[in-house]
Amino acid sequence: MFNLKLLQTFKTSIDCGSFTSAAKLLNYSPSTVSKHISELEREVGAPLINEGILSKGLTPIGELTYNYAIEALVHFDEFNLKVHSALEATTKIRIGGMERYLSEMVVSKVIHYQQQHPHYQFDLLHRTGDETIDQLKDYSLDIGIVADRFVPPSFESLLVKRESLVLIASEETVKKVKQHDETLENLPILIDKKASLIFNYVLRDNNSYQNVIHVEGDDMLNKGTKENLCLGITSEGYFAPGEFQVLKVYNEKAPVRLIYPSKIHQDKLKEQFLQSLIRHIEQLDLI
Repeated sequence: MFNLKLLQTFKTSIDCGSFTSAAKLLNYSPSTVSKHISELEREVGAPLINEGILSKGLTPIGELTYNYAIEALVHFDEFNLKVHSALEATTKIRIGGMERYLSEMVVSKVIHYQQQHPHYQFDLLHRTGDETIDQLKDYSLDIGIVADRFVPPSFESLLVKRESLVLIASEETVKKVKQHDETLENLPILIDKKASLIFNYVLRDNNSYQNVIHVEGDDMLNKGTKENLCLGITSEGYFAPGEFQVLKVYNEKAPVRLIYPSKIHQDKLKEQFLQSLIRHIEQLDLI
Protein backbone atom coordinates (compact mmCIF):
# COMPACT_ATOMS: atom_id res chain seq x y z
CA MET A 1 0.00 0.00 0.00
CA PHE A 2 1.29 3.43 -0.92
CA ASN A 3 1.72 6.28 1.55
CA LEU A 4 -1.71 7.80 2.17
CA LYS A 5 -0.31 11.29 2.64
CA LEU A 6 1.30 11.13 -0.82
CA LEU A 7 -1.90 9.78 -2.36
CA GLN A 8 -3.90 12.59 -0.71
CA THR A 9 -1.53 15.23 -2.13
CA PHE A 10 -1.64 13.65 -5.61
CA LYS A 11 -5.45 13.36 -5.68
CA THR A 12 -5.94 16.90 -4.36
CA SER A 13 -3.57 18.28 -7.00
CA ILE A 14 -5.52 16.56 -9.79
CA ASP A 15 -8.86 17.67 -8.36
CA CYS A 16 -7.68 21.28 -8.00
CA GLY A 17 -5.92 21.31 -11.37
CA SER A 18 -3.06 23.25 -9.84
CA PHE A 19 -0.18 22.48 -7.51
CA THR A 20 -0.51 25.96 -6.00
CA SER A 21 -4.23 25.53 -5.25
CA ALA A 22 -3.59 22.09 -3.79
CA ALA A 23 -0.84 23.51 -1.57
CA LYS A 24 -3.24 26.14 -0.19
CA LEU A 25 -5.99 23.58 0.41
CA LEU A 26 -3.66 21.15 2.16
CA ASN A 27 -1.82 23.91 4.02
CA TYR A 28 1.47 22.83 2.43
CA SER A 29 4.11 24.85 0.64
CA PRO A 30 4.23 24.37 -3.19
CA SER A 31 7.65 22.70 -2.77
CA THR A 32 6.14 20.14 -0.37
CA VAL A 33 3.44 19.28 -2.92
CA SER A 34 6.08 18.80 -5.64
CA LYS A 35 8.13 16.67 -3.26
CA HIS A 36 5.11 14.45 -2.44
CA ILE A 37 4.36 13.90 -6.14
CA SER A 38 8.00 12.96 -6.81
CA GLU A 39 8.04 10.55 -3.85
CA LEU A 40 4.83 8.90 -5.04
CA GLU A 41 6.26 8.48 -8.56
CA ARG A 42 9.28 6.76 -7.02
CA GLU A 43 7.00 4.44 -5.01
CA VAL A 44 4.90 3.62 -8.09
CA GLY A 45 7.97 3.33 -10.30
CA ALA A 46 6.63 5.43 -13.17
CA PRO A 47 5.73 9.03 -14.12
CA LEU A 48 2.18 10.02 -13.13
CA ILE A 49 1.78 13.39 -14.90
CA ASN A 50 2.66 14.03 -18.52
CA GLU A 51 5.88 16.06 -18.57
CA GLY A 52 5.15 16.96 -14.92
CA ILE A 53 2.55 19.52 -16.07
CA LEU A 54 -0.99 19.05 -14.76
CA SER A 55 -2.60 20.73 -17.76
CA LYS A 56 -1.15 18.00 -19.97
CA GLY A 57 -3.02 15.30 -18.10
CA LEU A 58 -2.09 12.02 -16.46
CA THR A 59 -0.10 9.18 -17.83
CA PRO A 60 -1.85 5.77 -18.02
CA ILE A 61 -0.12 4.83 -14.76
CA GLY A 62 -1.20 8.20 -13.36
CA GLU A 63 -4.84 7.38 -14.18
CA LEU A 64 -4.55 4.03 -12.40
CA THR A 65 -2.88 5.70 -9.42
CA TYR A 66 -5.56 8.41 -9.24
CA ASN A 67 -8.37 5.81 -9.19
CA TYR A 68 -6.46 3.81 -6.58
CA ALA A 69 -6.04 6.97 -4.46
CA ILE A 70 -9.81 7.59 -4.51
CA GLU A 71 -10.53 4.06 -3.31
CA ALA A 72 -7.71 4.01 -0.74
CA LEU A 73 -8.76 7.33 0.80
CA VAL A 74 -12.43 6.28 0.95
CA HIS A 75 -11.45 3.05 2.72
CA PHE A 76 -9.26 5.02 5.10
CA ASP A 77 -12.11 7.38 5.94
CA GLU A 78 -14.40 4.42 6.60
CA PHE A 79 -11.74 2.84 8.81
CA ASN A 80 -11.32 6.12 10.68
CA LEU A 81 -15.06 6.30 11.36
CA LYS A 82 -15.08 2.74 12.68
CA VAL A 83 -12.15 3.50 14.98
CA HIS A 84 -13.88 6.60 16.37
CA SER A 85 -17.11 4.63 16.83
CA ALA A 86 -15.22 1.93 18.68
CA LEU A 87 -13.55 4.52 20.92
CA GLU A 88 -16.90 6.14 21.66
CA ALA A 89 -18.27 2.71 22.55
CA THR A 90 -15.63 2.29 25.28
CA THR A 91 -17.28 1.39 28.56
CA LYS A 92 -16.78 4.14 31.12
CA ILE A 93 -17.31 3.38 34.80
CA ARG A 94 -17.46 6.17 37.38
CA ILE A 95 -16.85 5.23 41.00
CA GLY A 96 -17.40 7.72 43.82
CA GLY A 97 -16.68 7.83 47.53
CA MET A 98 -14.37 9.22 50.14
CA GLU A 99 -10.75 9.22 49.00
CA ARG A 100 -9.65 6.81 51.74
CA TYR A 101 -12.22 4.20 50.70
CA LEU A 102 -11.28 4.46 47.03
CA SER A 103 -7.58 4.18 47.86
CA GLU A 104 -8.10 1.23 50.19
CA MET A 105 -10.53 -0.84 48.15
CA VAL A 106 -10.74 0.28 44.52
CA VAL A 107 -7.71 1.87 42.91
CA SER A 108 -5.47 -1.22 42.69
CA LYS A 109 -8.34 -3.28 41.25
CA VAL A 110 -9.08 -0.64 38.61
CA ILE A 111 -5.42 -0.47 37.53
CA HIS A 112 -5.15 -4.23 37.04
CA TYR A 113 -8.57 -4.52 35.43
CA GLN A 114 -7.90 -1.82 32.85
CA GLN A 115 -4.59 -3.45 31.92
CA GLN A 116 -6.50 -6.63 31.10
CA HIS A 117 -9.52 -4.87 29.56
CA PRO A 118 -8.28 -1.77 27.66
CA HIS A 119 -11.78 -0.99 26.31
CA TYR A 120 -12.78 0.13 29.83
CA GLN A 121 -12.26 3.66 31.11
CA PHE A 122 -12.50 4.55 34.80
CA ASP A 123 -13.06 7.73 36.78
CA LEU A 124 -12.41 7.51 40.53
CA LEU A 125 -14.07 10.55 42.08
CA HIS A 126 -13.71 11.88 45.61
CA ARG A 127 -17.25 12.42 46.85
CA THR A 128 -18.88 12.78 50.26
CA GLY A 129 -21.52 10.25 51.29
CA ASP A 130 -24.33 12.63 50.31
CA GLU A 131 -22.76 13.49 46.97
CA THR A 132 -22.21 9.81 46.23
CA ILE A 133 -25.83 8.90 46.92
CA ASP A 134 -27.20 11.87 44.95
CA GLN A 135 -24.97 11.19 41.93
CA LEU A 136 -25.82 7.49 41.96
CA LYS A 137 -29.50 8.46 41.86
CA ASP A 138 -29.06 10.65 38.78
CA TYR A 139 -26.63 8.15 37.18
CA SER A 140 -23.66 10.53 37.30
CA LEU A 141 -21.93 7.67 39.12
CA ASP A 142 -22.17 3.95 38.50
CA ILE A 143 -20.81 2.61 41.80
CA GLY A 144 -20.19 4.22 45.19
CA ILE A 145 -18.78 3.51 48.63
CA VAL A 146 -20.58 5.18 51.56
CA ALA A 147 -20.70 5.03 55.35
CA ASP A 148 -23.56 5.89 57.70
CA ARG A 149 -26.20 5.71 54.96
CA PHE A 150 -29.19 3.46 54.46
CA VAL A 151 -29.55 1.92 51.01
CA PRO A 152 -32.20 3.77 48.94
CA PRO A 153 -34.94 1.81 47.13
CA SER A 154 -33.90 0.30 43.77
CA PHE A 155 -30.28 0.11 44.97
CA GLU A 156 -28.21 -2.89 45.96
CA SER A 157 -25.24 -2.99 48.30
CA LEU A 158 -22.46 -5.07 49.77
CA LEU A 159 -21.21 -4.65 53.33
CA VAL A 160 -17.47 -4.13 52.91
CA LYS A 161 -16.33 -3.13 56.41
CA ARG A 162 -17.46 -1.55 59.67
CA GLU A 163 -16.18 1.65 61.21
CA SER A 164 -16.69 3.63 64.36
CA LEU A 165 -19.04 6.55 64.78
CA VAL A 166 -17.07 9.08 66.75
CA LEU A 167 -17.33 12.40 68.52
CA ILE A 168 -14.68 14.78 67.19
CA ALA A 169 -13.27 18.22 67.95
CA SER A 170 -10.48 20.34 66.56
CA GLU A 171 -7.25 20.76 68.53
CA GLU A 172 -8.13 24.43 68.95
CA THR A 173 -11.54 23.62 70.44
CA VAL A 174 -10.08 21.17 72.96
CA LYS A 175 -7.46 23.73 73.95
CA LYS A 176 -10.02 26.50 74.50
CA VAL A 177 -12.30 24.25 76.55
CA LYS A 178 -9.41 23.38 78.87
CA GLN A 179 -8.34 27.01 79.19
CA HIS A 180 -11.81 28.21 80.18
CA ASP A 181 -12.84 25.24 82.33
CA GLU A 182 -15.84 24.57 80.11
CA THR A 183 -17.40 21.15 79.63
CA LEU A 184 -17.79 19.64 76.20
CA GLU A 185 -21.52 19.12 76.80
CA ASN A 186 -22.01 22.89 76.68
CA LEU A 187 -20.76 23.16 73.11
CA PRO A 188 -22.93 22.97 69.99
CA ILE A 189 -22.63 19.66 68.16
CA LEU A 190 -22.86 19.26 64.39
CA ILE A 191 -24.54 16.13 63.05
CA ASP A 192 -25.01 15.23 59.42
CA LYS A 193 -28.77 15.36 58.94
CA LYS A 194 -28.71 12.81 56.11
CA ALA A 195 -26.56 10.30 57.99
CA SER A 196 -29.48 8.30 59.33
CA LEU A 197 -27.31 5.79 61.14
CA ILE A 198 -26.06 8.54 63.45
CA PHE A 199 -29.56 9.02 64.73
CA ASN A 200 -30.02 5.30 65.33
CA TYR A 201 -26.67 4.69 66.95
CA VAL A 202 -26.14 7.94 68.84
CA LEU A 203 -29.07 10.27 69.37
CA ARG A 204 -31.58 7.55 70.17
CA ASP A 205 -29.50 6.34 73.12
CA ASN A 206 -27.77 9.52 74.16
CA ASN A 207 -29.29 12.77 75.42
CA SER A 208 -26.10 14.36 76.73
CA TYR A 209 -25.93 17.00 74.03
CA GLN A 210 -28.79 19.44 73.80
CA ASN A 211 -27.34 21.92 71.29
CA VAL A 212 -27.60 19.74 68.21
CA ILE A 213 -27.23 21.46 64.83
CA HIS A 214 -28.22 19.45 61.77
CA VAL A 215 -26.06 20.14 58.70
CA GLU A 216 -26.40 18.93 55.13
CA GLY A 217 -23.30 16.99 54.21
CA ASP A 218 -19.97 15.72 55.45
CA ASP A 219 -17.92 18.64 54.14
CA MET A 220 -20.01 21.16 56.03
CA LEU A 221 -19.70 19.10 59.21
CA ASN A 222 -15.93 18.79 58.94
CA LYS A 223 -15.40 22.44 58.00
CA GLY A 224 -17.74 23.65 60.74
CA THR A 225 -16.07 21.49 63.37
CA LYS A 226 -12.60 22.52 62.30
CA GLU A 227 -13.22 26.27 62.16
CA ASN A 228 -15.62 26.83 65.06
CA LEU A 229 -15.91 26.16 68.79
CA CYS A 230 -18.10 23.10 68.46
CA LEU A 231 -18.10 19.32 68.18
CA GLY A 232 -19.11 16.89 65.47
CA ILE A 233 -20.37 13.32 65.21
CA THR A 234 -19.36 11.43 62.08
CA SER A 235 -17.80 8.22 60.80
CA GLU A 236 -14.07 7.85 61.27
CA GLY A 237 -13.78 7.31 57.52
CA TYR A 238 -14.89 10.85 56.74
CA PHE A 239 -11.81 12.68 57.99
CA ALA A 240 -8.07 12.23 57.69
CA PRO A 241 -6.07 10.66 60.52
CA GLY A 242 -4.86 13.42 62.85
CA GLU A 243 -7.29 15.98 61.43
CA PHE A 244 -9.43 15.96 64.59
CA GLN A 245 -9.23 14.68 68.14
CA VAL A 246 -11.54 11.71 68.72
CA LEU A 247 -13.22 12.35 72.06
CA LYS A 248 -15.58 9.39 72.16
CA VAL A 249 -16.42 6.27 70.19
CA TYR A 250 -20.16 5.59 70.02
CA ASN A 251 -20.37 2.49 67.89
CA GLU A 252 -17.72 0.33 66.27
CA LYS A 253 -20.07 -1.43 63.88
CA ALA A 254 -21.39 1.31 61.61
CA PRO A 255 -21.50 -0.21 58.10
CA VAL A 256 -19.49 0.93 55.11
CA ARG A 257 -21.13 -0.29 51.91
CA LEU A 258 -20.40 -0.69 48.25
CA ILE A 259 -23.59 0.61 46.70
CA TYR A 260 -24.95 0.66 43.14
CA PRO A 261 -28.28 1.03 41.30
CA SER A 262 -29.95 -2.27 40.37
CA LYS A 263 -30.05 -0.90 36.82
CA ILE A 264 -26.32 -1.62 36.46
CA HIS A 265 -27.16 -5.29 35.80
CA GLN A 266 -28.66 -4.24 32.45
CA ASP A 267 -25.19 -3.32 31.16
CA LYS A 268 -23.23 -6.55 30.74
CA LEU A 269 -19.81 -4.88 30.69
CA LYS A 270 -20.48 -2.81 33.82
CA GLU A 271 -21.97 -5.86 35.51
CA GLN A 272 -18.82 -7.82 34.60
CA PHE A 273 -16.58 -5.26 36.28
CA LEU A 274 -18.90 -4.96 39.30
CA GLN A 275 -18.72 -8.68 40.01
CA SER A 276 -14.94 -8.59 39.65
CA LEU A 277 -14.74 -5.64 42.07
CA ILE A 278 -16.97 -7.43 44.59
CA ARG A 279 -14.72 -10.49 44.50
CA HIS A 280 -11.69 -8.25 45.00
CA ILE A 281 -13.21 -6.48 48.03
CA GLU A 282 -14.33 -9.76 49.58
CA GLN A 283 -10.76 -11.06 49.28
CA LEU A 284 -9.52 -7.99 51.20
CA ASP A 285 -11.41 -9.42 54.20
CA LEU A 286 -12.03 -6.01 55.82
CA ILE A 287 -15.02 -7.04 57.93
